[in-house]
Amino acid sequence: MFEITKILNHNAILVIKDQREYLILDKGIGFGKKVKDQIKNASFEAVYQLQSETKRGNKEIIEKIDPIFLEVAHQILKHASEKLGNLDHNILLPLSDHIAFAIERIKNGLIISNPFTNEIRMLNPDEYKIASIAKSIIQNRLGYEINEDEIGYITLHLHSAATHEKVDESMKIAMIVQESIKTIEEKLNTSINIHSLAYSRLLTHMKYMLARIKTNEKLNLDMDEYVRTHFPLAYEAAEAIIIQIGKELHRTIPRIEIGYLGLHIQRICDITKE
Repeated sequence: MFEITKILNHNAILVIKDQREYLILDKGIGFGKKVKDQIKNASFEAVYQLQSETKRGNKEIIEKIDPIFLEVAHQILKHASEKLGNLDHNILLPLSDHIAFAIERIKNGLIISNPFTNEIRMLNPDEYKIASIAKSIIQNRLGYEINEDEIGYITLHLHSAATHEKVDESMKIAMIVQESIKTIEEKLNTSINIHSLAYSRLLTHMKYMLARIKTNEKLNLDMDEYVRTHFPLAYEAAEAIIIQIGKELHRTIPRIEIGYLGLHIQRICDITKE
């Protein structure tokens, strides 16, 4: 049995069971109820166990947020679960909090930009598609239209729910990729077409390269000497990028990664010359 501790609105209540707190979302669940009422376990629309792992504590968010944002975030996560599989539902409150803050900014005419939107979209295409659908959900339920930069931020929350990678870490990866692209353009004195296949392949390579660095996975085939000899400019750019990534992530990165990255950079260079 659940015991009601707070009624948020007709569709959302807080309950306790076995000294654990939960948020229950279900149509009409709070109608006619009062605190300390007992509710039998049932097939509710959604039951979220409350954690205390967010930057702002769960209690603070629950106390201050309009329950409509909880419902909207749940609707987005429900759709995301259908496309991405099992998600970490602890993301509900941070996502609700972000959406509420985004709408407040829109109301006040304060639109905050996201300088890494393109990198976020390219690195997380599945999550970005769902975040684009979230844009429609937000507009239908709340009456406000978020921009592409906000879609990028929601993408990070969905990626966090799917991979357990913190939002800040995902943002840092996007920043590293953007800085790496700038390094390539400077070293090779070229401008990279972000809509090209070569650019897409480069980002995909960097995505998996960064994953290898994180897990200390090693490459088997060493292309370092070949690339350094045949494509010195691409190698120089790759080396600069690897050194910078090592500093950003506070890790020692195997030199074997330079050669592989250099090959992808050389492809960018070859296509630019065509």
